[in-house]
Amino acid sequence: MSLNKKYTWHDFLKEFPEHKEKALKRTSAEGKKAFEAAYKKHIKGYLTKRAEIIEGDAKRAKTKLDDLVTKVKEQGKAGFKKRVKKTHDRIAKANAHLGRLAKEKNRNKTVQKNFK
Repeated sequence: MSLNKKYTWHDFLKEFPEHKEKALKRTSAEGKKAFEAAYKKHIKGYLTKRAEIIEGDAKRAKTKLDDLVTKVKEQGKAGFKKRVKKTHDRIAKANAHLGRLAKEKNRNKTVQKNFK
């Protein structure tokens, strides 16, 4: 979902009911200025929260990957070839997930940097 849909005029009026009471129009100069200020504040908070969520997911995925690596080492020593192959497939999926999270983190960081 685009950032424009994360905070709408309706959300703005819910947050600031005094503008609704004054019957402030969205297209008026005062309305545009007030909405832009509230929009920037809301989106900056949203992007920060999203970065924290991505970071938490990355930590969780990294610990899961470490657990799988130790598991495959134990299985290799025990001689379970089929289990090792399945665990390697799970490791590959975990690595791919970490890659996607890294890409999402970079994308979020770019949006934060370019957001004015």
